[in-house]
Amino acid sequence: MAVSTIKPPPFTRVIVLQFTAAVVIAALVGVIAGEDKGVIAYSTFLGGLISAIPGAYFAFKTFQHRGASETEKMVASVFKGEVIKLGLMAAGFALTFASVKPLAPVWVFVGCLVVQLAGIYGAYRLTKRQTDRTKG
Repeated sequence: MAVSTIKPPPFTRVIVLQFTAAVVIAALVGVIAGEDKGVIAYSTFLGGLISAIPGAYFAFKTFQHRGASETEKMVASVFKGEVIKLGLMAAGFALTFASVKPLAPVWVFVGCLVVQLAGIYGAYRLTKRQTDRTKG
């Protein structure tokens, strides 16, 4: 296996952003919510983790291989990482809904959605920054 000198993109920033978003949205919802603040806050946080943990796995799996000689391995890692990510998310939802009582189901989905959007935004910013560096 050839060792590539190509540096991976700083994807850990996106991972940190997603975990931070999970904490921040849970705290905000916990402060703003009326009744059952605690249940709503931890439901939101669990939803965020359901998105962030599989997303982190996917990112590490995706950038495991680099360089032209590793193209086939990169593509395989992306597909494998995505399948495992979706499985981890399904398992996270199943475990959360089956074992966490009381739970605010809508807020689980809100937490998951916010963290997904934070990941999309972070990836966009990362790509934009990389593109801007190569242009100028």
